[in-house]
Amino acid sequence: MKRRWIAMALCGAMLAGVLSGCGGNDGGSAEGGDTAEREVFVVSDDEWYGTDPYQQDAWTSVQSMIADPLFTLNPDGGDLLDGLCTDLTISEDGLTMTMTVPEGKYYATGEQVEPEDVVASIEWGQEVSPYADGYSNIESMEVDGRNVIFHLSTFRSDLLYYLGECFMGVIDKDQLDSMTKDELMWGAVPYGMYSVEEYEPGSGVTLVANEGYKSDNPLVTNKGPAQIKRVEVKFNSNQEEFTILEEYKAGDIDMVSGGGFGSDSRSQLEGLEGFQIVGKSYPNIEYFELNTDEGSVFEDIAVRQAVALAIDRDALCALTDGDAVPAYSMIYDSVKNFSQEAKDDFMANYANDPERAKQILADAGYTDSDGDGYVEKDGAPLEFTFYTRSSGTSITIAQGLQEQMKDIGIQMNIESIDWNYVYENINNDAYDAGIEVLEWAEPILVLNSCYYDQDAPGNDDAYYAAVEDAASTVDSDERTAKIGEIQMEMFKNWNIIPFYSDVSYITYADYVKGLVVQADSSLYWNDLSF
Repeated sequence: MKRRWIAMALCGAMLAGVLSGCGGNDGGSAEGGDTAEREVFVVSDDEWYGTDPYQQDAWTSVQSMIADPLFTLNPDGGDLLDGLCTDLTISEDGLTMTMTVPEGKYYATGEQVEPEDVVASIEWGQEVSPYADGYSNIESMEVDGRNVIFHLSTFRSDLLYYLGECFMGVIDKDQLDSMTKDELMWGAVPYGMYSVEEYEPGSGVTLVANEGYKSDNPLVTNKGPAQIKRVEVKFNSNQEEFTILEEYKAGDIDMVSGGGFGSDSRSQLEGLEGFQIVGKSYPNIEYFELNTDEGSVFEDIAVRQAVALAIDRDALCALTDGDAVPAYSMIYDSVKNFSQEAKDDFMANYANDPERAKQILADAGYTDSDGDGYVEKDGAPLEFTFYTRSSGTSITIAQGLQEQMKDIGIQMNIESIDWNYVYENINNDAYDAGIEVLEWAEPILVLNSCYYDQDAPGNDDAYYAAVEDAASTVDSDERTAKIGEIQMEMFKNWNIIPFYSDVSYITYADYVKGLVVQADSSLYWNDLSF
């Protein structure tokens, strides 16, 4: 799965190469064979767009093989554990951060990782990264021995998230000083377990193990170089799913990640021996906004209330064959600073009560006077159009939602369009209701991005001031409480409705051992073996 900010375009100039024809699976098929003969790990993954993490706005889970982040995000709570750097300390006022760059960690080029590389890499990111705003509060940096010290203009919790994310790796300062932006796109060699040996645009990459690699990640056992020395990554973006499935079943692919398989392929694999299917969902929230402008059907808060209360998320998610799970808060359960209080508040007051929905409509004067199953008021039927994306789970769930709306007397029409147009229409107030999605493990990023309707109640200066206050709160428990309060205040307007969370999967052959999959979707390859 790619980690990306939905509205950003992909970028990158690619250098041509030749992908070697490695026969990595001579040992037999996925159903059996001599795994001792296997020397190359073959994985099907979404397309990569470069090796410089700072120039990317999309980075696949498998791409973490070539670049370690500065720290390791703890999947249980989201605090930072040791990674490339260690011993993070934060001053009481939150304005000074100190970290150590241990000796003995080497790039695949043979050069040792130095504290100056960390400083140069972050300065490069501040210049070119689409996510530079996330660490724009780093006012200055200094090196003291093996330590790097950040001086911040203000504390912001999202900086902690970025320090553990894929988009803040470390590149040798010598490379940054001597190579152009285009050269770095595919020529950068960030510190990681593997480096790119060969690249074929649109087809794949071949990776080789970095023998100078060392990790301080406490979530893995092997702290040294990779046990599997070569990896072949086949980009599946332009491949037919059937072709990938047949290669996988034949043992020509060891693992499928990214957008390789849908529910039909997974169903086939579930009936076969020799394969593992593992949920690996990056934190995401699918939600929808309701247009409350004058003249809109949702100007009447009673209608907004009825729509929210009528939704049976469990029933809708059951229609997707495991591709979605219910969501009852904007800051989803696996996101940092998740507030159980906010989730409980939504479940108790804004969800799962179709009988209350019907009563609210009746009390507001909506009745089915002509017996067609739909209510009307003052001669006008209660009807709205729901914009859904033209792919993915949103169509299936929208069709189920249409039936649930009918059950309370509301006629819901579905219009399926490209996701870009969904956002554009919402932003331009040219909509009734529309699906949206945000994929972030950091709550501040979600809260700062969730309003696309510029005129929506709640989308005001007071809201963003509250978000900024939460972001600048150093104590994590206090920040969680504030994030919960922000959501509970948001819910009162009944115009942003948390809906569900998409589920993604990886699948790998039984002979693949030691793959560490965390609850936040992080993959760690350190213990990987056959």
